[in-house]
Amino acid sequence: MTQFLIFLLFVSISLPIWAQNTPAPAANQQNQLVTKPTIMVFPFFKEGEDIRTILEGDVNRRIVLTKVKEAFDNRGYSTVDFISKARNLQTNSALNGAQTDVKTQIIQASGADIAVEVEYDVYKGAGTKVKVILTAYETSTSASLSNKMGESPFFNTNDIGALAAKATEGVINDFLNVMQEKFTDIVQNGKYMAVEFGLTENADITMNSEVSKGGLPLSDTIEEWIGENSKGYHIQGVTDLRLIFDQVRIPRTDAQGKNLTPTRYALEILKFCNALTLAEEPTKKLKIERTIKGNTLLINFK
Repeated sequence: MTQFLIFLLFVSISLPIWAQNTPAPAANQQNQLVTKPTIMVFPFFKEGEDIRTILEGDVNRRIVLTKVKEAFDNRGYSTVDFISKARNLQTNSALNGAQTDVKTQIIQASGADIAVEVEYDVYKGAGTKVKVILTAYETSTSASLSNKMGESPFFNTNDIGALAAKATEGVINDFLNVMQEKFTDIVQNGKYMAVEFGLTENADITMNSEVSKGGLPLSDTIEEWIGENSKGYHIQGVTDLRLIFDQVRIPRTDAQGKNLTPTRYALEILKFCNALTLAEEPTKKLKIERTIKGNTLLINFK
């Protein structure tokens, strides 16, 4: 009997200790890190500045980029080297033309999920100080994800790289936390886009024209399609002439896992619209023209 009581006492003491050492299930799996994005760090382009100056004429700029890139690498993010991508495009004669086109070409060629633009300034006073401005945005839609400014104290040195690293250290954690939170939201809930439907000047239909799909008005037919091909949306307004979705959450990737860019989403809209006919004239197919500006799609029926 005494041995049995000792056994019970041993079990009663041991069980709580065992329970404390057992990992508890996550309270909310959806809020955990979904995936880390691939990042490309690139320099801020001043108006009229030549890309060759950025690549070859400013050593400090390259040093600052390297220091910021290292901060991402040290935190486990995969990074794409801007300079090598730019030089590859330069070799392929792709760096001719407008500066904004150059930036777009490099970003598109990078394959990165997020582009981080780095701007820096050097100040002279009681020593030298460096200010670094970091701006992150999603590459396919240009949606802003995070913005931070950091600066080093004044030091009696001309080591711009060391000062840039000091300026970056103070803000990099907050910058990454905000960036990752918004990227995780994109992975889970889709990218933000705006989609506007309108009519060309010579169009002979309105948003109230009934179309072949169920005999519904055109505006309702479009809304139905957007609802089936997005993770959520909000309509800003609808009239006889326009239908404006100020927010459409499109999936980050398609069923095959490929990046669903605004261009590809616009192509799906084109296919949908081209399959529509007027209810009163089943042989008359609707046609559209489309324009893509960043994360905004402009669709006009002809």
